Amino acid sequence: MLDIGVTQYYSETVKAVNLWNLGIGLFSGIVFGVIVALSGCMRGMQCGRSASAVGEAATSAVVTAIIGIIVSTAVITVLCNLLGI
Repeated sequence: MLDIGVTQYYSETVKAVNLWNLGIGLFSGIVFGVIVALSGCMRGMQCGRSASAVGEAATSAVVTAIIGIIVSTAVITVLCNLLGI
């Protein structure tokens, strides 16, 4: 589509991506996983005994996780900018 060969694509990717990018990506993934697990556990422990309470707890857990991921992404981005990564 862009008239770029495989070797040119590979060489430009190697120039643009370094080991710090991989490390930050892995760290972010771990942080996101912890946030999702904690929000699910927290809302699950607050859940009632009816089916509607389980549905509300699941919805609340998803919203909590999304907000946590957005905030943690902002914090990680600011830290990376401050550190020059």
